[in-house]
Amino acid sequence: MIDPPLREEINKRLTLNWLIQGASQHAGITLHHLVRDELSALDGRLLHMYDQLALVNVLQYWNLDAILLLGSPNRFWLHAATKRAHPFFAHPLLSRYGGDLADACRRRALERSKGKGLTTLPVVFSLQATYLLGRVRFIESRHRCELVRLAKEAASRVWGIPTHRFDADIVSNVPQTDAFDALPTPHGFRGQLMNAAIVGYGGVARRGDALAVVARAANWTLLAKELVKGTAELICMHGLNELDDPTYAGVTRETDKLEHEPWMLQSGGELWRRLLLLLPPDGLPVAEVLMHLARLPAASLESLVRAVIEQSEDARPQLARLGCS
Repeated sequence: MIDPPLREEINKRLTLNWLIQGASQHAGITLHHLVRDELSALDGRLLHMYDQLALVNVLQYWNLDAILLLGSPNRFWLHAATKRAHPFFAHPLLSRYGGDLADACRRRALERSKGKGLTTLPVVFSLQATYLLGRVRFIESRHRCELVRLAKEAASRVWGIPTHRFDADIVSNVPQTDAFDALPTPHGFRGQLMNAAIVGYGGVARRGDALAVVARAANWTLLAKELVKGTAELICMHGLNELDDPTYAGVTRETDKLEHEPWMLQSGGELWRRLLLLLPPDGLPVAEVLMHLARLPAASLESLVRAVIEQSEDARPQLARLGCS
């Protein structure tokens, strides 16, 4: 049994992780268009391929291969609301809204796929995705250094973070890289399989006396996503820096798990999209919005994120007041 004060902090961290993964997934859909001219100058085929890859990254969770590895999304989200042993059962937002947000992400991706030449037929989807990944890898191999630079540039435009804070590269084997202090420790057989299949990872690591955003991934789309994710994680550290060491350890032990990431990715993109819809165009930069969200008390963050999910009338003024104190 987890004490209520610790449970509040665990739920807050899960919400922040949800936002972090959501920012990453949303970036996968949109980020290549921030540098579309530069990508087209390298190879005119890349932009369309990245459009398709972005949709593959969303729709893969409902594909048979992923279902065999992770389980059915419908069953997972149903159990989140009904099974006490479920990892999200005690989280009032993930258990109630996770399935609806995931379904919204899926429907939006299915609609976009019609105009992008991506099939959604079982088996054929897997074959097309495999072919696409191979073609992208071949084309990118001739432009690796320039693509890494453009990934840093795109992430910098999103967050306003200077590119020298980024340590990024396109690599063939992410789990074997020595760029990170440690990759997440997988739990159980399913976690071991997920760990072996990692094709992108981003996080925060110390470089000398400073913290840097580190990302390694198998292609440009994933690298850009991981830079966005790592930067969001760095920003959200403002929400953990006041915890004492035992509480911090207890919170991260329960929340920062590799097994949580697929579910937060498949639902978080819609959460992040709804947040962006409510931000005033002349308001705070999105990095500052996320920082202030991370600093909110657990109950206040839960209330505001619920309002964002429901797109309620009071969500916009609440967001506009962030940082006004």
